[in-house]
Amino acid sequence: MKWLTATILLGVLSPLWAHEDVISDHPRPSYDNVEDIDAMASALRLHLASQERYSFSRSWWQWDRLRHRFVDGGRKNLKELKILQAVFRALILDWHTKLTERGEGDRLYLFFTTVSGNKTARTLADGRTLTRDLHGGGYHGGWGGAARMRIYEELVRMHMLTEDEQQQMRTIVHQSMSPRFLNFRQGAQSANNHSYGNAGGIAMALKLFPNVPQRNEADAWLDRIWASLKELNDWREWTYYPYGPIFLHGVLDVAEARGVVDRERKLLETLGDRCLGFVHAGGVRGNPNSGAPVRANIQEVYADPWNVGYYQVETSGRDAHFWYRLAQMTGRADYLWAAEQVCLGGTDFGGQGSVVDISRANARQRRFGWFDRQGIQPEAPQSTSSIGYLGAATQRIPERLMLTSNRGGNVPFAGYFLYEKKDAHLDNVSGHLYEYSFNGFKFLHSSGKYNNVYSGNDLKGGGTGEESLDLLLTVHQRHHFPLHPDRQGDDRDFLRRDNIHLNRDQLKAETDKEGNCFGQFSWRGVGGPGSVWVRRSVLTANGIMVVADEFTAGPELKENYNTGPVWHLAWHPPPDSAPEPATSENEIAPQDHRWFSAAAFDRAWWQRGKGRILLQISSDQLLKYGSVRQKHSQDTQPNLTVFGNRAVKAGRTERFLSIFVPWFDQRPEQEIAATVVSHVTSTGTFTATVGRTTVRLTKDDWTVTTSR
Repeated sequence: MKWLTATILLGVLSPLWAHEDVISDHPRPSYDNVEDIDAMASALRLHLASQERYSFSRSWWQWDRLRHRFVDGGRKNLKELKILQAVFRALILDWHTKLTERGEGDRLYLFFTTVSGNKTARTLADGRTLTRDLHGGGYHGGWGGAARMRIYEELVRMHMLTEDEQQQMRTIVHQSMSPRFLNFRQGAQSANNHSYGNAGGIAMALKLFPNVPQRNEADAWLDRIWASLKELNDWREWTYYPYGPIFLHGVLDVAEARGVVDRERKLLETLGDRCLGFVHAGGVRGNPNSGAPVRANIQEVYADPWNVGYYQVETSGRDAHFWYRLAQMTGRADYLWAAEQVCLGGTDFGGQGSVVDISRANARQRRFGWFDRQGIQPEAPQSTSSIGYLGAATQRIPERLMLTSNRGGNVPFAGYFLYEKKDAHLDNVSGHLYEYSFNGFKFLHSSGKYNNVYSGNDLKGGGTGEESLDLLLTVHQRHHFPLHPDRQGDDRDFLRRDNIHLNRDQLKAETDKEGNCFGQFSWRGVGGPGSVWVRRSVLTANGIMVVADEFTAGPELKENYNTGPVWHLAWHPPPDSAPEPATSENEIAPQDHRWFSAAAFDRAWWQRGKGRILLQISSDQLLKYGSVRQKHSQDTQPNLTVFGNRAVKAGRTERFLSIFVPWFDQRPEQEIAATVVSHVTSTGTFTATVGRTTVRLTKDDWTVTTSR
């Protein structure tokens, strides 16, 4: 048996096989200190080829970054190339040989498959089974397709594969493109992460093997999804983590493979500019549908900046590498700046020359040295408060309201999500605040992609919908505010999804010359037909955020509903020795005072201090105050839902004022609360004074003043 013979031979020639330190932790940050790279490569090849399963979708991304590192290093480090050769031989060629000797070689496919089945197994027309991560990667298997093909292209270029090996690869690619595995009329036919995650490998296959089966069908499919992308000049999946980089890399893959980068530069930059609006240098990040916590140990990033990202998310190195590739394609310094933010985090305000600073500088040089050699240095984009649009060049669909005076690391930032359509991963999110941060601290962030998503009859994530987000909430009095029922019964509250509409003519985003920011949005249909919600927010230059809500109940609400702002503050479980707090999951704890306080959710790597936030909720009438700790999504940190609410009446306008005060010293919360004075009038004037800063909001104007 050829595979068994090769395995024994490799075992004899590779005495290092038994040493875990030789076959583990690949790709490595550096192979410079490896004395016998041939022995290491042989051991790694044997180890990888001997696996029973591996991820055909995600695992190849890291090897493609090693290829990119080799190329950008001038193709001089042949040790890196030998590792790539070993990996490709093991996971493609040896894998095919192993399957062939088991009578399954014709079941190996390198791209995606539309054969029917489930996530683990699919059935071919002849009745045989395709097992995921053995024969291929299923419908998501094409995510690694472009990486496999680029590595193959580089190995051929560098004369690292024999003629027989190239012929074997041709056989595998041709069978992978056959109708047995793929029907290009099935699966995603428009621009989303599914289609573009898979498309890069197909485009590369057409480039490198022009005579593959179904060439015309594959070309037509690529044309369809590219036309879909150009129709909006965007993609409608607003989920940035974890799916954004899958789509975005796929777009770059297709553009490169089809040779249209220069021709489609405007389109690529339109996509890049939309995502660039989400990035700032504060060293923390909020996200509309999932969490993005800072990595606890920054040294992990410095040790391997090509593969370990600053944010602790799935396949964290992918985000920075998208910006890296886009910066290379366009030469734009602001895209390079974005790459550095998501790779290494925000700016260090702690001074130069520290051990951390030296480590960071070294990591930056290893990750971004190519740009230094080209004379390209990062530059922050110029921007202030703005409305972010989906399809900004065509349909201009409002997606986000972002409040900030610039992209500096210690500048306040707040972001609201505006897109009014239902998404497959998250319902009822329109109008919620997805980030409020300042001075390297993330004070608010409650969203998670599994909120209000069911698995059978059970919720997958936190809460049951809107009460899991930072927004104004309306709940029928038969329920305990803010807890909603599940969404599956008939006798339930009015559903927000697909029934709310943004009043686009009332959108505002402004920044004054002192760096204070103002934003406004308005929705109709929130809570029921005819209801109107208007939210005005001021984010001051010193980080105070003031949020004024006005809610006018529609006729169907009658006098049966309660309304009020719901906010999520960080909740940290007490030490084992401490007693449990009064609030357990889904148990509402009322309180008699109108302020709450908490530590920050997260802090930037450079922030050594402790940040806290105080929230005061007030109104022109009495409110009920309380808190409840809910189950939280796997994408977000534990949080405590706090609120103030009261009964509403159809046709009457209710007003609420929320004031957020960050502080960074050791003063007690009661002392901070004593500095906050607020006033709400029945005619719609909101005033908040925090120390020497006063914010005033009316229907037509806003001001921020500072007394001496």
